[in-house]
Amino acid sequence: MIQNKFYDVAVVGGGSAGLASALKVAKENLSVVIIERDNTLGGILNQCIHNGFGLNYFKEELTGPEYARRFIEQVQNEKLDVMLNTTVLSIENGFNLKCISSAGLFNIKVKSVILATGCRERPAGAINLCGDRPCGIISAGSAQKIVNLQGKMIGKNIVIVGSGDI
Repeated sequence: MIQNKFYDVAVVGGGSAGLASALKVAKENLSVVIIERDNTLGGILNQCIHNGFGLNYFKEELTGPEYARRFIEQVQNEKLDVMLNTTVLSIENGFNLKCISSAGLFNIKVKSVILATGCRERPAGAINLCGDRPCGIISAGSAQKIVNLQGKMIGKNIVIVGSGDI
């Protein structure tokens, strides 16, 4: 079991918002930990291999993983504490985070919490699809994850229905 830890700020979520928040907090000379449930930082940016990121912040066009990598390198240079594969189970009294990882259950006591848990694509049940769960129909986000992160082909003849520009 991990011993209890103490920080000024805990950032829950290691995507772009969480990384940017943690960097800002670190510049204020506060102790900060990033808690991410996945095994890598970067969040959804890791599966967005198309370009179009970074124009405003880095003044150049980057893919999602390239954009995430820039922030991850800054986090590593600041030597911030990062807990991967860690889930926050509850936040009690606003200052005590109950967490779980492969090492077991533990608490993190903080003065402040930043929730940067991102957004989630609507599940199939929230989209007007006919039937309970038609075979072979998956969300665009799921398709990106399967193709871009797992390197698997999802089919040869596909139809994408949606309003996004990807």
